[in-house]
Amino acid sequence: MADVQSSPTAEPARKKKVKKVAKSKKPDEPYVPRQRDPKPATKLSFYDKELYDLCRLYTGRNVWYYRDRLSVPRGPCAMHVMRHCWMNGVIDENTLVWGQGLVDWLPVRNVRTLVPHIRTVEVRIGTWIKKNFALKPAINRARKQRPEQRSVAAELGVSQVDFMY
Repeated sequence: MADVQSSPTAEPARKKKVKKVAKSKKPDEPYVPRQRDPKPATKLSFYDKELYDLCRLYTGRNVWYYRDRLSVPRGPCAMHVMRHCWMNGVIDENTLVWGQGLVDWLPVRNVRTLVPHIRTVEVRIGTWIKKNFALKPAINRARKQRPEQRSVAAELGVSQVDFMY
């Protein structure tokens, strides 16, 4: 008599394990997120600090070109011109820039140490003063003069100036 061998496909069916969902004991309690431990401070070696300082040095000394909102290249610009343009709202973190050492046009936020060079404390204060004491009052005056030309979204209190800088 021939022995009957089981084929490899004829394995017994396994039951799937179903995870049970834990029911909350008190449904009226508000959800409180779990507190996470703060991340430890990044420790840079002496070599890393030297590299960062070298990047800052060359970024600050470089001559920059930028593309305005119509994609027209402007420049050459020194760092003080870039700061002035930032205060006036001509450039921001999404503006394309090019300088020596870059292969192609890049957004300002992608060029290492360029944003900290541009957004110094003086530039931040100047931008805040200009936004709160020059732009907002002028826009509010224009809104009061022409209320029929405003859109429904603007009437709901959505201010375009709040998202400019």
